[in-house]
Amino acid sequence: MKDNQVMFDVAKETTEILKYVNYSFASKISSDFLKQLEELARNSDKTVIIDKNKSLKDQKILSQTKDLISILYYKYIATDEEKKELINIWKNNDILYQKRISEYYAPDNIFKNKKIQNEEISDKELPMVIQKKSVIEKIKDFFKNIFH
Repeated sequence: MKDNQVMFDVAKETTEILKYVNYSFASKISSDFLKQLEELARNSDKTVIIDKNKSLKDQKILSQTKDLISILYYKYIATDEEKKELINIWKNNDILYQKRISEYYAPDNIFKNKKIQNEEISDKELPMVIQKKSVIEKIKDFFKNIFH
């Protein structure tokens, strides 16, 4: 359900942004795709405010929306040279992402940041020791306490 809501919000943000772009850009996008995008956008409750004075990367929109717009640009607008440049950027981003993931989940580093401080544990923080006694021992202790 949450993924669907994100998809609806991305569609709404994208349709709102496309209202502000150059007509030549929006006209090159498939009309079927735009219709599907508008259908998805109807399910969104999000209010989208686009500031014309800010660039796309400075807008308060989802990162998935920026990704979708870059894909639309790649598919419908970009020249062959721009497509090569975009592919290189995406590959470099993917390499950086994979590097960060591998460093974060490396077996050698998983427990590095977790520090155990045994020095400052007081007696009050230690758990009580519970001794297990059989029924016969409990009865003996009961009589000892009564006659003691």
